Amino acid sequence: MNSIFLRIYAGMMLAVLVVSLIAYAMVQLVNQYRSEIYREAMAHGTFHLLAQGFQRQNSEEELEARRALLSRLFGVELKILSESELSLSYRERLHLEQGLVVMRIDERAPDAGADILYQLPGESRYVSAHMTRVSEQHARATALLVLEELARVPAERWDDVIASLQPHFGYGLSRVPRERVQLDLEQLERLERQEVVIALRENRSGRHSGVMVYAPLGPTDVLVLGPLALFDWTPVPMLVIVGLLGLFAMGGATYALVRPLQNRLRELDHVVRQLGGGNMEVQARVGPDAIGQLGSTFNGMKEHIRRLIDAQREMTRAVSHELRTPVARLRFGLEMLADCDDADERRVKLDELDQDIEQLDQLIDEILTFARLEEGSPTLDFKAVDLRALFGQICREIAPISGALVLVDASDWERLGEASHAEGEERYLHRILQNLVTNALRYARSEIVLRFEVADGWAIMEVADDGPGIPAAERERVFKPFARLDKSRHRASGGYGLGLSIVQRIVEWHSGRIEIDDSPQGGALFRVLWPREQRRGHHALGAAGGR
Repeated sequence: MNSIFLRIYAGMMLAVLVVSLIAYAMVQLVNQYRSEIYREAMAHGTFHLLAQGFQRQNSEEELEARRALLSRLFGVELKILSESELSLSYRERLHLEQGLVVMRIDERAPDAGADILYQLPGESRYVSAHMTRVSEQHARATALLVLEELARVPAERWDDVIASLQPHFGYGLSRVPRERVQLDLEQLERLERQEVVIALRENRSGRHSGVMVYAPLGPTDVLVLGPLALFDWTPVPMLVIVGLLGLFAMGGATYALVRPLQNRLRELDHVVRQLGGGNMEVQARVGPDAIGQLGSTFNGMKEHIRRLIDAQREMTRAVSHELRTPVARLRFGLEMLADCDDADERRVKLDELDQDIEQLDQLIDEILTFARLEEGSPTLDFKAVDLRALFGQICREIAPISGALVLVDASDWERLGEASHAEGEERYLHRILQNLVTNALRYARSEIVLRFEVADGWAIMEVADDGPGIPAAERERVFKPFARLDKSRHRASGGYGLGLSIVQRIVEWHSGRIEIDDSPQGGALFRVLWPREQRRGHHALGAAGGR
């Protein structure tokens, strides 16, 4: 996945998915705990009153009669069980001893109900009931139990009793004057008939709706239980906490995704600064993504700069040396010309000076050509080049200066057919072949052989001569600017040692390579290989680092 956008986008999507799953699991876990607390709070007051009522019974017969009565009142079977009948866990025993309600919920049960346990204060017996749902019957029965507690004391103490019961209830208990109760006419009539009334109090947002229980308390007052709030699965505080945790998690995920890219950019910046400080040995880390490709381009640029600097140094040394000889000859010729009185001799000296000037002009032209190729890093426009036509053009151009040398095109063009076309810059391919043939002209004794062929997707151009050849130890050096071989390729052969350097640079631009071997004729064989199909819009810097 080379695109930075795709990497970050995919990473963010994965982070969103993971954070969402974690948030969902966390909400479920928290709600499971909250629902247990909610159910226990809703049941605590009712079972506290049940336990107090059972403890007031004076005999087992009265206890059993009250148990049966309350079972019918609640619509569930109430039991009085001993500890040995319950097999309590350590947590359950601890909660029961603290006066809390314990619920045993079996999610695998068909009715998904709960066994509710509550310890009779100061005893080792427990009230037990199995409930599958909370109904209006349970709310009415709870209101009757509260009324029963209030009936045991004078009216002036009702507020004290309500206040003492309130801590055991998970909802409000209050004594309200009847005229302040907001009920419809039918519900008020039921209160007058001494009935317990259940009403739903709705909120516009629906988040704080609940059930209200009204029970007549004397001629002027009403006992109000509630609101018995419905369980809120998504309370605002929990949503805020989950949202903040999600933002922190996404921030961490974003940091984890961006941090490696930031480190690599910082590393690349450090490398660029080192290069700016003159450290040419520095190397950027490469990779398959965009930053890695940028590093590869940087390395290519650095190598190109290194070659330019090295070439400039070599050219500075070589040019000063190469220019010294023709300039010295010109100075000597001018001195000789000043002392020459004979017209014919003066004409000969002028011709020699003209040859020196022409030689100097050729040297300057070669130097400028090489410098231009070294400086330029052109964007190459590759097109299919007809190599058969190119070879024929070179043969026609070289024929007038080949003298007695035989120039042979040994390519099997008929067999190659359409394969005789290869992609490249035609003017640069022409320069490659021209320089190689011109170089061979200086050293060949009688014959130069040209050949073009195709193998494994590579276009192959060969120029062979029957001259003295090039020793294996010297084959790398011939591509350096102004390099000459003192023995087999001696100075008398002419040239300035730039032709092969130019050829090597152009071959690199075509993502190819140049090899030197022994020719079948006994001389040197130059073989140029480059891909028949090139990348479009290819830049020379991209090829520079890939040799």
